[in-house]
Amino acid sequence: MLDPAEIVATLRQSLLVLTEDLVVEYVNDWFLATFQVDRNDTVGLPLRVLGNGQWNIPVLLEQLALIVDGSGVVENMEVDHSFEDIGRRVMRLNARKTVRPGNGSRRILLVIEDVTEASDAAAALERERLLSAGVVATIREPLLVLDERLTVISANRAFYTTFQVEETQTVDRRLDDLGNGQWSIPKLIELLTEVVPKDTVVEDFEVKHSFPKIGEREIVLNARKVFRKGNHTHMLLLAMQDITVRRRIEAEREAALEHAGRLLEEINHRVMNSLTMIAGVISLEARNLSDETCKAALARIRSRVDAIGRLYKTLSRSGSVDSVGTRDYLTALASDLISTSEQADCLSLSLELDDIPLSTEVAVPLGLVVNELITNSIKYAYNGRSSGSLAITLRGLPDRLEVKISDDGPGIDPNARVDSGLGQKLTEAFMTQLGGVLITDSNRDGTTHAFTVPLGATAGGYS
Repeated sequence: MLDPAEIVATLRQSLLVLTEDLVVEYVNDWFLATFQVDRNDTVGLPLRVLGNGQWNIPVLLEQLALIVDGSGVVENMEVDHSFEDIGRRVMRLNARKTVRPGNGSRRILLVIEDVTEASDAAAALERERLLSAGVVATIREPLLVLDERLTVISANRAFYTTFQVEETQTVDRRLDDLGNGQWSIPKLIELLTEVVPKDTVVEDFEVKHSFPKIGEREIVLNARKVFRKGNHTHMLLLAMQDITVRRRIEAEREAALEHAGRLLEEINHRVMNSLTMIAGVISLEARNLSDETCKAALARIRSRVDAIGRLYKTLSRSGSVDSVGTRDYLTALASDLISTSEQADCLSLSLELDDIPLSTEVAVPLGLVVNELITNSIKYAYNGRSSGSLAITLRGLPDRLEVKISDDGPGIDPNARVDSGLGQKLTEAFMTQLGGVLITDSNRDGTTHAFTVPLGATAGGYS
């Protein structure tokens, strides 16, 4: 027959044997080691005075007193107590009354299990659960928590509200069984099935589906794995974003922009045609005049109208409605001016133009300035010459445009009469609009006009 003392010695739990007066009659070694006390300071003493009264725990003493009276047992009672020497402990207590054979005396067996670590871990896990549940509940977008089999563990309020379903229709059901199979989307199920074993994620997966109560919706889904401590299971968080309204607004905006673009293109085309018509009328009027001064003035007016017309022709060719590239625009402007002049056969044109997109608000005054300067060079720099050259450069810098127009004529005669002077006044006005300053350098080797257009000019900057 086994010795009971040997059985007690193998226990990994603290054991006390108490008399009916709750005096310690026996204590095992595990108790002494766990609570760091001596046998002599334990056996023969009332439980309440052990360790300078550290076992004077009212709730425990009350339960033990009930056992003595024969009216109860203590099962899995947890006591959270701070001891003087060993600090805080959470103990799980089990106690019952026993009768000693022979003399019939009654004793109480008290088994004490130290569950501090397990209790703290459970408390921490519960705090995390409550925190997670609180976070999930406050998320405004629908969210599902799934297990590894894609069964719904929980859903937040936004999910129930968005899809107009009840908790009883959702929790403990597989994703592909929800709502009469409305989430049974093979590609989605395949992706989610791969998340756990391959530790992947699902990002921005779009679903377009007609749901029973809410109609057609476009949903963006994101999913990732979450590892749950304690039971070592994996969960999936499936977040949803209803983008139906956003997509509809985007489509409406695209349609509105496309319509506006067509309208602007039509306006540009009509403006171009109107300017061409005005230029033609000016030419007809000039042919009927005998006064050379008037004819020259009308020619200058037509040149300015043509400069704006070329802008709209360039816009029409490029398909743009509000910006024009400097290279195409200025190349067309300069080439047309030379080809329609009397120096077309003798004048060579050199162009070095960065292709910078300009808003029409900047392109119009810029083109008119260039038109005036080229017109003046053609008019004065090549009279009586069989050859000549004209160079135009435009550089796009981070904060400005640099423009330079150079001819190889004899230079500007300071005593020469300059028609009405309107061209110079217009040039100055357009330069003011552009926020730039024109600098002219002229000598017997030629004339150079240079100016800059600062970024963010009052005419609208360049795009």
